[in-house]
Amino acid sequence: MRLFVSRQELALKQKQARRYSVVFGLMCLLTLGVFIAECLLTRTGNAAFMLRLAYASMILMGFACMVFYSFFLCPARRKAVHLENLLSREPEIREGRLTLTGSSFQIPKSVRVRSALLETGEETLRLNLDEEWVPFAPPDGSPVRVQTVGKFITGIELPDAPGLPENRAPRPASRIRRILRQLLSLFPALVLWVMAVLMFGGFVFNQITDTAPRNKIVVYADCELRNAPELAEKLEQALDGKVRMVKIHPFSYAMFDTARISRGDLYLVPDSHREEYRDWFAPGEEGTVLFDPAAGVAAAEAYFLYVPEGGVPETYRLYTGGASVHLEDGLARRAAELLAAMTEPVKEENP
Repeated sequence: MRLFVSRQELALKQKQARRYSVVFGLMCLLTLGVFIAECLLTRTGNAAFMLRLAYASMILMGFACMVFYSFFLCPARRKAVHLENLLSREPEIREGRLTLTGSSFQIPKSVRVRSALLETGEETLRLNLDEEWVPFAPPDGSPVRVQTVGKFITGIELPDAPGLPENRAPRPASRIRRILRQLLSLFPALVLWVMAVLMFGGFVFNQITDTAPRNKIVVYADCELRNAPELAEKLEQALDGKVRMVKIHPFSYAMFDTARISRGDLYLVPDSHREEYRDWFAPGEEGTVLFDPAAGVAAAEAYFLYVPEGGVPETYRLYTGGASVHLEDGLARRAAELLAAMTEPVKEENP
């Protein structure tokens, strides 16, 4: 009799499950390691790119972990538990004619099986045959002697034949359909994972790319920006480590949060809007001219779009903020001087 359940088979499945557990753990650690590496490599100039890269890599690597768990680790664990349960019970020997019916189906939290009918002459028993052992089943209607544990067939013997044929391998088309169904079943988990990555990844990167007001310089500009991350990184380097980071935003960044924008360190404002924002400037602040078309002054023009298409040129001045925490240490004024000194052309890149 060809027995499908043995202590050796159980030991092999348990070893396989442990091996898959190690691989799955390494995949999870690799996913975490890649995310940490992306965080460590993030700086002001590449923050936007690194955030997109982190989103893409975490979603793909997380889905790979789900697929491995669903297709390999979980079935291996369930198979080991199933074999252990079968070995813990006494088997029975039955004889009759065996016929496989229908397609395979998944027993909840257990193995995948095919239904089988065993006609003993007195009754017809409905049994289950593990899908892994289906290739060893004889042609339908063959007289057989089977070993069963509960409703599971654990061994087969043909009384009139020396061995069992291997003629019941799953058809490629049915296997492909099953794989596709299994992949589709992971869709809800993938959606939840994507949401978790977007929320958690966004939170972590916000912490990495932001800091307390005393550790950063925030510049608000009442115009369009170009290459703002490059300019921020340039200012960080020029300030020689006196602040952790520089943030440069258009006024629209905090349009609905006036309390936030009123705490800026520097404001780049055209003369036509000066009175509108006067309350945010330091007392007595006259501003540093960054753009004056009449005088030919155009500082940092690779980064600030002073004259939009179809717009009228006007003078732009840079003011220190009245609520800036960097008034006393002079860093707000130093950043303004650095911006005013940026007259060299800079290679333009996409923001």
